[in-house]
Amino acid sequence: MDNNLITETENTSEQIACIKCGSPQILAGYPNKLCADCRQQLIKFPIPLWVKLFGAGIALVMIISFIWLPGNLSAAIALSRAEKAEKSHDYITAQNELKKAQNNAPHAIEILSHLTIAAFHNGDFKTVLEASDKLQGKEIEDTALYNELNNVITQTNEYFPSDTFKTSFKKYKNLVIPDSAYRTYIKKNPMDIYTIVALASSYSDNNDKYQNADTLLSKAIAIDRSYIPALYLKTMIKRELNQPDSSIYYCDQVLLINHQSTYALSSKARTFLKVGKNKEGLLLAKQCYQLDADMPYNLATLALAYHFNKDFKQRDAILDSVKKDSTNAPYITYVKDIISNKIKFQN
Repeated sequence: MDNNLITETENTSEQIACIKCGSPQILAGYPNKLCADCRQQLIKFPIPLWVKLFGAGIALVMIISFIWLPGNLSAAIALSRAEKAEKSHDYITAQNELKKAQNNAPHAIEILSHLTIAAFHNGDFKTVLEASDKLQGKEIEDTALYNELNNVITQTNEYFPSDTFKTSFKKYKNLVIPDSAYRTYIKKNPMDIYTIVALASSYSDNNDKYQNADTLLSKAIAIDRSYIPALYLKTMIKRELNQPDSSIYYCDQVLLINHQSTYALSSKARTFLKVGKNKEGLLLAKQCYQLDADMPYNLATLALAYHFNKDFKQRDAILDSVKKDSTNAPYITYVKDIISNKIKFQN
């Protein structure tokens, strides 16, 4: 008899037999008690079709995950960088990273939420509306993110005329709204910050009404200290009123909200230039240009900075590069008027 076979011949309390056929001749050395024939049959037993299909499905999922992994990983890295920039109030960096993330995950709720927030702080309301529209009907599980997003959407509404405003001024559709109409409306709607700033803005082109504009802007800021249009105008009005310290104060108030606000940085550069701090002004103007090389206000500021630092070659290069675009005309005209001394800029 084969030495590998164990034949049960003695009477014991537990009979040892093949668990499949009951044969007492089982193969030793295996945890499952099987005879040689049954063990061989099980070894050759065909794999069921459903097991093969299941395995193929798992393999397919793994292949797809390997294909998509680089995109998902890139989106995750970009989102992480954006969140870090957002916490640091560097919203241009945040929005740039979120655009990268969106390219790989265009419908990701978290990416769209942060993109809406960053775009709002950058004054990019086109992106705010596009991103927030894609979030309609979506569930945002992160409570803090939801609250911040909700706050941004509420604030965005204040940057546009209300239905009450539209109804009250519809007769002036293609006409300039007179001061008296503005003031009557504000008296009835004293918390309508959009209208208060709109009236202040209408005064910003008139030297004789700078003080009136300043008073209105103070009223707007009393309603909402973070209302960017009011703070922006304050930086300019205070500069034109020869109050440079106050102008810089309001620039810094904007920069507390968004460290990369190119308008605030550019306005601060102009205030430095106005008081003769030409090198400081040029440094800030260059910083603005690095953040946004297309914004006409920034380009005009950089041209002014080069002018007062007597780098006329660089000044003229900027003016030549933007003169083809008609939207730049008001900014270029302002710079040329300062260059020709038509406008006295520095004290």
